[in-house]
Amino acid sequence: MNAGLLQFLFSFRQVCEKFNEMMPNNIRTMRMSKEILDLTRNPPHGVTCWAKNDRNDLLEAIVQGSEDTPYANGSFRIDIVIPDRYPMDPPQLKFLTKVYHPNIDNVTGLICLDVLKMPPQGRWRPVNNLSLILTAVKQLLSDPNPHDPLDSAIAQEYIANKSLFTENAKKWTQLYAMDNSTTRPPKRKSMEEPNCDEKSKRLCPSSESESSKNEQPQSEDPTVSTSESSSKIPSKRKRTIDPDSGESSKRSNNLRLEDDSISEKQDRNSNTINNSRIQLRSKMHQCDP
Repeated sequence: MNAGLLQFLFSFRQVCEKFNEMMPNNIRTMRMSKEILDLTRNPPHGVTCWAKNDRNDLLEAIVQGSEDTPYANGSFRIDIVIPDRYPMDPPQLKFLTKVYHPNIDNVTGLICLDVLKMPPQGRWRPVNNLSLILTAVKQLLSDPNPHDPLDSAIAQEYIANKSLFTENAKKWTQLYAMDNSTTRPPKRKSMEEPNCDEKSKRLCPSSESESSKNEQPQSEDPTVSTSESSSKIPSKRKRTIDPDSGESSKRSNNLRLEDDSISEKQDRNSNTINNSRIQLRSKMHQCDP
């Protein structure tokens, strides 16, 4: 084959690869700009959705709990991530607000919904959009599916004792999904763990009571503080006589005596040397004519 034809085919292949890489992003951008505009103008009932930082791939939504459900009067925040291959791949949704629900993980916030899964396990199709998905999530809050749960303990509670499930779901809605929620219970690990609610404070004391016990009140009276500080000042130590200290003092005295005797001997020697020098000088003067 001609070298020019080979070079043309090679360059044409590179252009096609770049076009295939850019095409999904362009499709996603055009599709998301249209969907965000539709959600702004005609949002579903009880749903609000907007883009984060003017980005088309990161969104956030708030779903209001339906009436006559344990989630009534609650506002549930949802984080939405749009993948690169959208709408061929479904968006990724998770709850930022903790929800007591058999199809929602109360730790990670993941949602078990067939519309968010690819076939054959799910029912995602490219014709689906965010408005339909958020409507399905709102419907899931009203009508849980305990036969396909993410939390088996809550699902068993929903099947066996629905009144207890309703009570716990209402409590979580008041604690996490309402603006006046001030307290935060610990994360539920299993249904066997006791709940530290108002009825069981005697059996399960809160951490605040333990911390209050550990903390000691400080006195506001300055006299008390000065007396306490003065009591903390260490008193003068009394001398105690140890047998080892007596022996060490004796040794030090003996060393001192030896040093004194050595100094006396040195003084005597120096005196004798000086006397001998004087005698020699006098004899030398006598010998001179």
